[in-house]
Formats: sequence, C-alpha cells, structure tokens
Amino acid sequence: MNKKVKQYFRKSCRRQHLDKLLKKYKDEYFGIVLDIGGRDRGAFKKPKNKVEKWIFADIEKKHKPDIVLDIANMNNIETESINVINAIELFEHVEKINLGIKECYRVLKPNGKLIISVPFLFPVHADPYDFQRWTNTKWINELKNVGFKVEVIEVMGRFFSVKNGMNRTLIQSLPFGIRYIGYLLFPFFNILNKLDNTKWIKNHPKLKNYHGGYFIIAKK
Repeated sequence: MNKKVKQYFRKSCRRQHLDKLLKKYKDEYFGIVLDIGGRDRGAFKKPKNKVEKWIFADIEKKHKPDIVLDIANMNNIETESINVINAIELFEHVEKINLGIKECYRVLKPNGKLIISVPFLFPVHADPYDFQRWTNTKWINELKNVGFKVEVIEVMGRFFSVKNGMNRTLIQSLPFGIRYIGYLLFPFFNILNKLDNTKWIKNHPKLKNYHGGYFIIAKK
C-alpha cells in the first residue's frame, strides 16, 4: 500500500478539513511566526521558507522545539515581538485558555494574527492532556474580550462529517479482515461529507448545530 493510499484511509475527516483550510489561508503567514505545539502533521506544507523566521515551540522537550514554553505563560517571549501565532489543534490541551489568549495578544505585534484550529465534537485525546471544548460563540466572545478582532471563523465539518468521522473510527477499530471490507465505505463517506456544504445542512434547525470544530483567524 503506497503512502497516498495509506493517508486516504488513515486521515480523519477533521484532518481533511484542516489541510484544506490551512492551504486556503496560507498567505496569512508572514514575518516572525511562533508555531506553538506545531509538530508537522497532515498534507499541508507549512510556508517556512516564505516568512522571516519560523519558531517551533512546545511544552515538552521530547519534541525538540526551538523554545520550550507554556502558552499560558510565555515569559520567555518579548512583548509585541511576533507577527503570527500558529496554534493548530492546541487549545483543547491548554488548561487555562484565557491566560493563553491574553499571552498571545501580548506577544503579537500590532496587526499581528492568531491562527487557531480546535475540535468540538471530536474524541478526547491527551497530548499530554485534553481539557475542554468551546463553542464558536464562546471563542468569539473570549477573543473579543481580550482585544482581538475575529476576521475568520469557519466550522470544520457539520452533521455528516461528525457522523462519518465516528464511522471511520469504528471501522478502523475492527479486526483485521472485517476492517478492510469496511474500507470500501470510505469513498461513500466522503461523498456524504459534501452535504455539509449545502444550504440544507447549514440552514437546518437541528443538523446545522453539529460541529466538528473551528478554524479561526483573529487580528490584534
């Protein structure tokens, strides 16, 4: 099984959405980028060679970051010294989110950008811990309370993406032989996921409220 085929069967619905959104907004990265918890994952290639400096930070030394830090207390980063903070799939692992948001605002230069992706209806996954899920309304309110202007907020998958994400996980958890039979359903799941972009789902009083997560860009 070649690499692309393996990625097709192993990549979650959420990761598919995330790779597309990161590619869509790749031009938002500029200047000095602080990439917190940003181990290279997925198909998106970070534009490291198109910015002034790309700094990889992480709370754990074992991931060999350029800087070891906790986003809720970035005392080793100067005030207004960063152009972009990349916080992809990070904040669910941060116990004190409000302090993390305030610290991001502090270290960003005027007009700097905070780029976030977070899960909502998604399995608990410790890295090293998993603390919470916020709705899009909560994210908007908390970012605005600190002083950020929310420029972009996109729902990362609605009813069918959430449902089929669970279906994929179930199939991947089955015994070896049955699992490969279940893989035949994956193309069908991908077709169903496209219904999430229709007006029917987006305007439905109940189905529209199933969210896989959020992609957010906020400006200082």
